[in-house]
Amino acid sequence: MGRPRLIIVCGVPGSGKSTFALHVADRWGAIRFASETFAEALGAAARTALGDLSKEAILHAYAAMGAAVRDSLATNKLVVAVGSFRSEEQRRRFRDIATSSGASVTTVRIVCSVETAAKRIRSRRAIGERGPNEEAILQIDAALDRANDIDMVLTNESSVEEFHRKIDALIQVLEWGSDRHESTAATMQRPG
Repeated sequence: MGRPRLIIVCGVPGSGKSTFALHVADRWGAIRFASETFAEALGAAARTALGDLSKEAILHAYAAMGAAVRDSLATNKLVVAVGSFRSEEQRRRFRDIATSSGASVTTVRIVCSVETAAKRIRSRRAIGERGPNEEAILQIDAALDRANDIDMVLTNESSVEEFHRKIDALIQVLEWGSDRHESTAATMQRPG
């Protein structure tokens, strides 16, 4: 890749955002940051009764992640910022960070059915992890459905291997352009 690139990865909890970031880090050498990691620094105050991040945790997490992304764009070619990114203001702030760092930026939404996401979160909660309930997932999904600043959408309803193929196709399109890899462009959607 020429200039640095920030990929903003948004979606409901359980959609596959972390899977996306881990794969891009392992396969493409990206540096990755997750809002939830920064939010957990607040301990119990990080979660609401629904299991979603509290407003305080969201403010803290996105501010801390923004600073980490800014610093990382100065020395890394590919940076991935992962979070629900449910508000346009959050996404715009990270786009501004990329622009001020001389980086290109792409916002990718990972989607799956709310039922699938809720099932994945229930599985995580059963082994002691934290996460929101289905009501909170529905609220985040509704906020993202209203977004008009998402560049690409990847679905994650099938196998991990298939999802990895979709991720690799997206990175190839970002790196070399969709005209060079027309077959890979068919694996992702542009919203609208």
